[in-house]
Formats: sequence, C-alpha cells, structure tokens
Amino acid sequence: MTENSIAVLPLENLSSDPENEYFCDGMNEEIINVLSKIKGLKVTARTSSFAFKGLKEDVRIIGNKLRVASVIEGGIRKLGKRVHIAIQLIRTDNGFHIWSDTIDRELSDIFLLQDEISLLVADKIRESFGHFEIGDHLVTNKTNNTEAYQMVLKGSYYFKRKDLQDIKKALLYFQEAVRLDPEFAEAHVYMGETYLHYAGFNLISTDENQC
Repeated sequence: MTENSIAVLPLENLSSDPENEYFCDGMNEEIINVLSKIKGLKVTARTSSFAFKGLKEDVRIIGNKLRVASVIEGGIRKLGKRVHIAIQLIRTDNGFHIWSDTIDRELSDIFLLQDEISLLVADKIRESFGHFEIGDHLVTNKTNNTEAYQMVLKGSYYFKRKDLQDIKKALLYFQEAVRLDPEFAEAHVYMGETYLHYAGFNLISTDENQC
C-alpha cells in the first residue's frame, strides 16, 4: 500500500431519525468524490468502503483488506437545519488517531460544508503522509436550491438499493429535484438512470425509455 491512500468509511447516522441515513450516505459519497480528484491521493471506491457499513471492524483489519494507509470514520447528527459532524483520520498500520474534529454548522450551504470537511481531511493527510497539491476549493455548487439537492440525496439513497419499490421512490425524489431546479444536471442524469431501471423491471418499454 502507498502512504497517500485512504478509505472513507460509511459515516454513522447519529440522529434519532433513521430517515437521515440518506444524508450520511450522501455526504460520505461526496467526500469520496472530491478526495478522488486530488492528484497523488489514492481513494478507495465507494463500493469497497461501503462493504464495512454497519460493521465494527478494527481499522487495522480494514486497512489490510482495502490496502490503504489511513481511514476516515465518524458520524453525523442532523437536527432540523443544523448538522453536527464528528470525524477522525486514523492510521491503519497501528490504529493511532492522526486527527479528529467536530463541526457544528447551519445547513444553509451544504456544498460549503462538504468543501470545508474535504479540505480539512486533505490538509491533515498532507501533513501526515507527504506533499500533494490541493486547490483552494474542492467542491463546487451543483445547484443553488438546497432542497433540490436534498431530494437528489434521498433519491440516490433509494436508487442504490436496487429494489423495485426503492427504485420507484427514487424516481419521485429525482422528479421533485428537477421540479425545484430544472437546471440541476445531476438530477436529470439520475432520473435517466432510473428510467433505465424501470425498463429493466419491465415497467416501461425500451421505446418509452428512449423518448
């Protein structure tokens, strides 16, 4: 394994509402996506890191299985318009903490929050494992409508479960995201992928799906 390698483990939902699981998974995925853009940093794919969701595995074992030098783990408590995030960076060779922090913010700009967390993590990795270039910002706004983005996070959560009923729920969320922001490209892409699954379940014809 290389020193500049990391896995972002599934963030735990610390809220009393199980519905907030979608928010944790969405935040997790975005952190993986933005860290993957940093040249010189090797980031484990979502499918690999999410294999440990809900498991209380020793980080040294996880590091050996995923072949990474460090892991990010933590949890999120979302209450109304506020979000509290506890996050830590851990070496996998000895299980020692490199860095930990708690972030308590108003959820007025989710992209700014994602950017703040990603920059913090990237900076701590750089301090611990060597130099690599990072920009002033890692996350860009995908939409100016926070509610539309929340709809995409919910839709993505159900979409990835691949069950028929979940796929139906996902489509409703993506359609609502497009209604809230017709220019939200990611919502349109997800909606198109969902229609492909509809065709796979024979809910619509392939001709309809091409329209």
